[in-house]
Amino acid sequence: MIYLGPLSFLLKALQPLRLVATLLISISTSCLQAQESEESTYDKIWDKVVLYENEENSLISKFWLTGRLQGEYHSFENDISGIDHDDYDWRRFRFGFKATLFGDFTLHSEADLGLENRGRPLYNQLTDTYLSWSTEGDVKFKLGKQSAPFTLDGSTSSKKLHTLERNQIADNIWFRQEYFPGISASGSVNEIDYFAGIYSNDNKPEFDGAFKHGQFGIISLGKDYAETLNFEKSYFRLDFMLHEDNGNNDVEDFSEWNGAYSLVTKWENDDWYFWTDLSFADREDGDVWGIQLMPFYDITEKTQVIFCYTQLEQSGDANRLRLSRWEDRLPPRGSVGRGDEITEYFVGLNYFLYGHKLKWQNGLQHTELGLDGTKAYEGWGFTTAFRLSW
Repeated sequence: MIYLGPLSFLLKALQPLRLVATLLISISTSCLQAQESEESTYDKIWDKVVLYENEENSLISKFWLTGRLQGEYHSFENDISGIDHDDYDWRRFRFGFKATLFGDFTLHSEADLGLENRGRPLYNQLTDTYLSWSTEGDVKFKLGKQSAPFTLDGSTSSKKLHTLERNQIADNIWFRQEYFPGISASGSVNEIDYFAGIYSNDNKPEFDGAFKHGQFGIISLGKDYAETLNFEKSYFRLDFMLHEDNGNNDVEDFSEWNGAYSLVTKWENDDWYFWTDLSFADREDGDVWGIQLMPFYDITEKTQVIFCYTQLEQSGDANRLRLSRWEDRLPPRGSVGRGDEITEYFVGLNYFLYGHKLKWQNGLQHTELGLDGTKAYEGWGFTTAFRLSW
């Protein structure tokens, strides 16, 4: 048998890749002439989500639809066990609305919907569902179910990821669940950005479990040193999370964490970008540290190439590190996708038809999971996907 490595995944993905490419190139070509005008076809299409706007209405001045639709083809293989998996998948489908009320308030509600199994069930859970208030001093308060921003990928919306998925640091030091009931405040003072939030530790679809199983808090401080370091952007941010140990089995992923820290940097100059994440978590069953290095380059205004290196290690004998979504399904039953060391290399190519609102993303990755000095997983994965948001 001839081992083709990553080439086998590229060959397997060739047919869906051509279909996606043909569709997106057709859309792009049809809108090319219109884009040269003052308002492009894309602008006109996306403007349709605004259903009502009247600045003179003091009660409700604007109402618009929000959401995202993300579909993909993926192919992954565990070279250790010989197990592979490839399929088409509706990764995310969310739909909701935003409304500007009384001038300074925003009501946002969005639901996670399922397209698999013929939409049965169609409704899964609420995601962003909150009321926010922006003061005259540019302080923003949020009350309700909202994202808990922590680490580089954990603080990035899935609509604006440059990679296909959040990386291994977000999966193991941040949360696989993104939205929690809570209250937060954010703003900027003397060019220092700040964020503080306290959240419920529940994992219920709505609000019925809010603050029944403890809570956690996040504090972030960030500043851009671009002028000092002579870059277009040189942003440093420090995140700190403190988690209550309450022994609740429903939130096993969080119950044993004490404190976690993340140093995020974002460097930008001309068409070059370099984002990093150095994270550490203090766990009762073994400390975890991780590093992410992500350089990327804009080849053209629409085309981008990206590389990402991620390394995680855990001390102690707990072996609690786990792989990401598709790789987690491939290890033998005995290892259940857990280990004490993860190494991942990712290379991607992105094509932006309308910024992050409409894009085509491709990624090839190689991942290793270590378990007590042996390899529980080693394999390649390929994903091609479209990401649509409004």
